[in-house]
Amino acid sequence: MAVERSELIRLPFGSELFSMPGRTPVFHDKKRGFTAVERDDTGAEIWAAASFLCSGYLRTYLPAFVKSAGAPELPLWAYAGLVLMDGEFYAPALRVDRDARSDPALHLNDADLNASARSIKKRYPDNRLMRQLERCATVYRCLCARNFFLGRFEAPLPTSPACNARCLGCLSYQDAEESGFCQSQERLDFAPTPEEIAQVVLHHVKRVEKSVVSFGQGCEGEPLLRWKDISKAISLVRARTERGTITMNTNGSLPEGVRALIDAGLDSLRVSLNSPTEGYYLRYYRPRNYGFDDVKRSIAIALEAGIFVSINLFFLPGFTDMETEVESLRSFLREFPVNMIQARNLNMDPDLYLDRIGFRESEPLGVRAMLRCLKEEFPQVRIGYYNPPKESFGRDL
Repeated sequence: MAVERSELIRLPFGSELFSMPGRTPVFHDKKRGFTAVERDDTGAEIWAAASFLCSGYLRTYLPAFVKSAGAPELPLWAYAGLVLMDGEFYAPALRVDRDARSDPALHLNDADLNASARSIKKRYPDNRLMRQLERCATVYRCLCARNFFLGRFEAPLPTSPACNARCLGCLSYQDAEESGFCQSQERLDFAPTPEEIAQVVLHHVKRVEKSVVSFGQGCEGEPLLRWKDISKAISLVRARTERGTITMNTNGSLPEGVRALIDAGLDSLRVSLNSPTEGYYLRYYRPRNYGFDDVKRSIAIALEAGIFVSINLFFLPGFTDMETEVESLRSFLREFPVNMIQARNLNMDPDLYLDRIGFRESEPLGVRAMLRCLKEEFPQVRIGYYNPPKESFGRDL
């Protein structure tokens, strides 16, 4: 399908360009239609290219290419279409969250970051979680971790070295022999104590207005596996202050843990889904000792408790927006009227993903049309990207 010019935006600052080995680029013009171009003017072989959008943006089309036999599987990034037009790069995408956190220009401040990290290390010399966040901020350049040291927005709280799912696109653990690629970053290798966790939370919420702290990060496993310790940490914080929004990003696998966390003072819950269709969900998450009914029960418990509930929906154009998936999502939202859909680009080779989940194609609506459909039927459901602070729970973002 050819993308319309009206659906293109200039490639946002902070985005990246990637080559796609073993994939021939496909071009389109009105006279010849779609044409695969294997070599440049000098006769050299060329590969397809893709854009990787900075945070806050949702891709609406995938790159166009012809995959050759023996093409390698692509690493864990979200590959979006790329257009060169009038001497500039464009991408088929839309901005889904205008929160200031989505501006990469805010993170061109390594000197300030390093100075703050040194200061915090002196203040909390024995806190291992602080050291983990420093590594995330400086080595992996995690924007959330950087915000912790710079005293703004949302701070991450990685806590769990273990997981009860084997997600195909896991960013912190991959069996390279099985998947063909390695993880994006190494997983947390220790379990912070409740006291260490509470210390990080209190440091952040006491100095940041409308602050958010969140369990469940890309550098860890499943935080619900540590719900007892996390509940204790939340209780320690809430005994000192009501400031700050405490949220958990989770696979929702342990409903009893969700209930305990809410009782301790959890403010919001974000449950990740690649699909609201059980078969697709199970083949992506490959859960151990839990099922899709447990996930739905966790969401139901959070809704009944009245806390803010989001689903973190991984978008893949051509899959997420196909008719059967949109209808499945509409049915899901009627049963579970969540407060927000956090629209995230799925970080995985599209062909590998579709093959592994047993994709059965139906007609796509288009990502933009899908979002319009959802807003019409569920006007109370926010579409965004970030965990909001509790100060904004009662109003649109």
